[in-house]
Amino acid sequence: MRELNDTPPAAAPRCRTRTEVAVAWTSAHAIELTGVGAPLVAGQIWSPWLDLISAVLAGVWAANEIRLHRRTRPARQVAVTTTPPARQLSSTASSAPAPAAGTDRREAKA
Repeated sequence: MRELNDTPPAAAPRCRTRTEVAVAWTSAHAIELTGVGAPLVAGQIWSPWLDLISAVLAGVWAANEIRLHRRTRPARQVAVTTTPPARQLSSTASSAPAPAAGTDRREAKA
């Protein structure tokens, strides 16, 4: 019997959809998005000069993301090579026709 503090068995790796990737990125960067978006909204409401703060913050954020992307390139390449193949959506295993029932491959070659 499993205890409450037991770790669950490892889940089989699977491919993430584009929506899952976008939601994960947005939730991970919510504070950064707020830091850039808040001065932008404040600039629209009170003073256009506040938009300059948003532009500077966006530039710093973009530079940081580019630097992070370049620094993690080897790790991402390893992750891509070890990612399992995509799930097959159709029910057939291949596009080649299946041999007729009751025939042997050796008989078909002869």
